[in-house]
Amino acid sequence: MPGSVPFVNALDYGATGDGHTDDAPAIMAAIAAAGPGGAPTGNTVYLPAGRYLLGSGLSLPPAVTLQGSGWNTPGGQANTFAGSWLFTAAGAPFSPVTIAGSGAAVRNLAFNVPDQSTTGAPAPGQPMVHVTANNALVEDVCLYNPYVGIYIDGAAQATIRRTWGQPVQYGIVIDRSTDTNYIEAVHFWPYWQPVGHPPADYQRANGTAICLFRCDNPFLSNIFALNYARGLSLAGSPAGTPHKVHLANADFDGCVTGVHIGAPGQAGSAATLQMANVTIQSPGGPGAPAGHGLWVANSGLNAIRIDADNAMFYGDNVLVENWRGDAGIHVASPSSYVHLGAGFNYVGNGPPLTPQSQFRIARLA
Repeated sequence: MPGSVPFVNALDYGATGDGHTDDAPAIMAAIAAAGPGGAPTGNTVYLPAGRYLLGSGLSLPPAVTLQGSGWNTPGGQANTFAGSWLFTAAGAPFSPVTIAGSGAAVRNLAFNVPDQSTTGAPAPGQPMVHVTANNALVEDVCLYNPYVGIYIDGAAQATIRRTWGQPVQYGIVIDRSTDTNYIEAVHFWPYWQPVGHPPADYQRANGTAICLFRCDNPFLSNIFALNYARGLSLAGSPAGTPHKVHLANADFDGCVTGVHIGAPGQAGSAATLQMANVTIQSPGGPGAPAGHGLWVANSGLNAIRIDADNAMFYGDNVLVENWRGDAGIHVASPSSYVHLGAGFNYVGNGPPLTPQSQFRIARLA
């Protein structure tokens, strides 16, 4: 019945899930019942299977979970949009869900922009999930076709786990975060529009799967991203730059640049990225753009190129293959260094490393 805790069904508060009615007021009423006065309760607001159209955003107070029944990935399947979906209009000026209270969570939900353009550039819009409080959890979420997927904004100690979809401009963004966040098990693939169609062409020319601005010590693991201009970007914002980035078990497939570091460090405080078990594959086929495997700062057609000052790259089990520039890995700055593990290998013509003085390579005993 209405008001029952710890499990609050949004249908009891007037939500329809019919895809036509604005269900935002009803869902917010259920959220208010689950966390009265914004107090942390640990209660869950449940969205049964349906399509919940949102004309305004939902805001989660501390320790309240918004949970669906799961979702079925659309794309050539008879039960398209099965499960629990939040629908919002292209270019909407609000985020469908904001995690505004510490410890709040979103799980087992999918997000769709049904009128997203299929003929040109997507309408700029707000992130599907906007995280502004610490200790948030986002898991088992489908970001079907948004302009921006998830934005950790000034929050820390968040976990994003088991995320699928085709965010077109940005998949996951972190900025103004001064403590560790965890991003695990991401699969960005063309669920919505296949490669070769206008939205996918826009994505390959402009999109970034994961973009890190000001953040400290983020951990990224088990990441797959296909058909982006940049798979992982370390960039600067007015708040600062990323530090101590950890990346393990990743595949940036068909990305023009697999990993781009555009935010240099300072003397005595190097910009650092530690990578292990990472595969980078550039786009193939006629007319495919020339790109970089790992690109630090500004130019070149090497697999890995470092132009920024005071940068450190650590790589284990690194394979460099068939580069187009002067070397497989090139370090232009005398204050930057590359540290390679014993598993380093290369396939191609020409020198794999230049200049030799900027490299530190582990040797097997």
